[in-house]
Amino acid sequence: MLGAYSAPRKFSWRKLSVMPQVLYPLLSQAATILPLVRGHIVEAAGRCSLPVGFSLDMVPILEEKLFGYELTPIGVAETCLTLGCKPDGEPVLRKESLTSSPPGALRLATLDGLTIARGSRELSSRSGRRDFRFPDWQSAAKFACTELEVLFPGTPRWPPRLDLGPNASLDRALLAAATRLARWNPFIHFCGLPNEEQLGYALCDVDGGHGELVFRRPDQWTLHWISAREVVREAWSVVAPEPPLKRHEAAARDAPEDPRVSAQITFLPR
Repeated sequence: MLGAYSAPRKFSWRKLSVMPQVLYPLLSQAATILPLVRGHIVEAAGRCSLPVGFSLDMVPILEEKLFGYELTPIGVAETCLTLGCKPDGEPVLRKESLTSSPPGALRLATLDGLTIARGSRELSSRSGRRDFRFPDWQSAAKFACTELEVLFPGTPRWPPRLDLGPNASLDRALLAAATRLARWNPFIHFCGLPNEEQLGYALCDVDGGHGELVFRRPDQWTLHWISAREVVREAWSVVAPEPPLKRHEAAARDAPEDPRVSAQITFLPR
């Protein structure tokens, strides 16, 4: 097994005394796990068939110890699928049923003073959670796409359209940030919100260091980090986004070489 959410074959958990406690991946782990999961989803999606015009977004999320990508169909959906891994590193597909929230239900409107984009997933409550474990990522991604084929019948059918640009941009930003902050290797938090990269991904470590990784339109990532002895402020422009996936050849191009990834999550206070 490879270390990723870290020591090979051995998974330790660090518990801090501050409450409440939430699990977060290290920045270096996120930079490994998300591209791996994305690559396997892309590869499997190129081999499945869904109604023509079907589009799928992939939203990074950490929820109930599962870290990976939530597969979000563009439009109305009654089932939510999330592909990722838990602390033991095993590939997991989570399946949940979506139901409309009551009209008077409270909804998050802003975060740190910024308006949060509304999306169909924010207007739904979830139930019937089931987690399916798999021996390898190829099997997990293939099962996820098979579930999509069952959930979305109709003809004519074609491989789904995937908006890969934002995810590829995030992959590169995570790698750049992990390289720049390798001395600290902070934790990073993903809420699973639409357009969360524009709100910023929070960074922090056990020594009090803190910062954020933020995407600023139209094409710039900014990295802020403050530690006891050093301040890091950097910005860089992103390259042109990858084209949407339409055929298997495009999917195979992004297939990762490593079939497995293991994980270690460390307790970190919210």
